[in-house]
Amino acid sequence: MVNYNTTRIGQSTRKISTPRIHDLVLRHVGYVEGLENIPRTGPVILVANHSSYMDHFVMKTLAESVRPGRVWFPTKAEAFDTFLSRVWHESMDCYPVDRNAPSEEIFQRARDVLDRDDTLVLYPEGTRNTGDGLLPFKSGAFRMALANKTPVIPVGMTGLAEVLPKGASIPRRRLLSVAIGQPLTVPTSGDERARARAMRDDAFDKISGLKYRSSHVTAKDSGQALDGMVTLSQTMVAENLTVDGNLPAEVVSRIQLLLRIADKTSRRRLDLQVQKTRIDGFRALNSLTPVGTMVRAAAVNQKADRLSDLHSSYDFAAYLAGRSSLVLPPWMGGGTSKASTHFKRAVAREGQMTSQAYVGLAESLAAAGDTSGAVDAYENALHNIDAADPRGVARKEKISGALAQLTGAAHGRP
Repeated sequence: MVNYNTTRIGQSTRKISTPRIHDLVLRHVGYVEGLENIPRTGPVILVANHSSYMDHFVMKTLAESVRPGRVWFPTKAEAFDTFLSRVWHESMDCYPVDRNAPSEEIFQRARDVLDRDDTLVLYPEGTRNTGDGLLPFKSGAFRMALANKTPVIPVGMTGLAEVLPKGASIPRRRLLSVAIGQPLTVPTSGDERARARAMRDDAFDKISGLKYRSSHVTAKDSGQALDGMVTLSQTMVAENLTVDGNLPAEVVSRIQLLLRIADKTSRRRLDLQVQKTRIDGFRALNSLTPVGTMVRAAAVNQKADRLSDLHSSYDFAAYLAGRSSLVLPPWMGGGTSKASTHFKRAVAREGQMTSQAYVGLAESLAAAGDTSGAVDAYENALHNIDAADPRGVARKEKISGALAQLTGAAHGRP
């Protein structure tokens, strides 16, 4: 059977598809950190959590922004069953694996990839997982790494299942985040299987942490990540300058891709956009007329709602959407029910606005007549005040006062 990877069809498919894959990823990338941790020469294995077919495109784009060579993906055998799917996957550097019974041939294919100093991408969960945690890791990726003495780079990703859900063919307007860690430590004790298991467990912990980190990005993180990419581009120039002071064309293309990633993420700093929306909210509250307040609050609500949907892990946008919904009547896209939905979304994201989101939830539930739910929300707001919050003491007093007033009213006291 013909393998289309090495045919003219395969070469043409890669040539046409690769820049379009890069463009697709750039339309959705919101945050990337740690690209400097990927070795720029020699073989490497990237191990990542797996939630979407979009993962392949992201890993390919990020690897090609810092490394030469090809990026290979062991892929479930069913993807090669139909003719067009087989042509596509073989052309795009995928090869089939039986996930339930990996054979020695799979390890040989990995050796071939790594012997060429290419990049091998592996998903140790073994299948797509859209849950908050990780599925148990399989050891095969780490046996391959140990057998080939290859560095293993852990990668945590969030938001990709929202960009391209399972079964979807058209990406949705969402943003994704990626955090790349330092190479895993190679265990020195035990036989190969024991060392592979130790490496597997270490990778599980590292990727779990990186996945969490990618979903809880601060303004400081964004700035440091951007600085890291600019510094990396300077390093890559210095590493590849020829004796006559020029850069090879393929290096120029690689660095251009890296800087495009930096440019896109710098423009999509959600903290800046949310802060602008927050100030618009204060402007709405300071309007001279009720009509002006409503009109401006409606604009804030639409912006906050869009930003909340755009990045599924950012709690401040959901909080602002809830606050603006409380000001608006249902016929303008607001109301207590809509506000509660936004505040619950903010709470579920477990970010810096958790206590404030619980307060908003309490206010919306109280306005809807759910006193019991409002009391629970106020109590959760107290428990979630950040110890480092400079307004923590005042916030605690205010919440306690609102809670006392609510419970007093429930018992008929003035």
